[in-house]
Amino acid sequence: MAFDLRKIEPLGSKNVLFDQAGLRQKERAEIVGSGGRFDMDDMVASELEWLNEDKDAIKSLVVQMDASIGQLAKQIREIETQSLRSRKKIESEQHLLFKQIKTLNNLLKNQINIYSSVKNQVSSIELKQSQFMPQIGIGIMAGLMSAITILATAPWITVLMETLNN
Repeated sequence: MAFDLRKIEPLGSKNVLFDQAGLRQKERAEIVGSGGRFDMDDMVASELEWLNEDKDAIKSLVVQMDASIGQLAKQIREIETQSLRSRKKIESEQHLLFKQIKTLNNLLKNQINIYSSVKNQVSSIELKQSQFMPQIGIGIMAGLMSAITILATAPWITVLMETLNN
């Protein structure tokens, strides 16, 4: 025997729903039984009536579900196209970023090479200066020594020159 679920609260658990439907079915059977007359055609007609109503409700529900599924499929296609576009954009941005990183790496290598070259030149200049300074010092010392020698020997040389001229 089928249960009439049209007047049942749909937010309960399955057991509660079946209990409510069973109670209503018993009430209806008692009403029909107390009248003394039990007509099978009336019961079949009332059962067919609510079955037809349920059939119509199910058809409208199926139509709504088809429309919802269609909208959902459309939204999924739009999301897929947007994600494809954004993925392509991200890939192009990554490609550009990698090019920039490569360029920056090359610039950094060039700067390091230039710095190394300048450092080598500075150290070679310092080396040349360090060799040049002792030579200047030796020259000054030699000049001073010769000047001192000349000053120290000048009176003797003048005496020697006077004696040789006489």
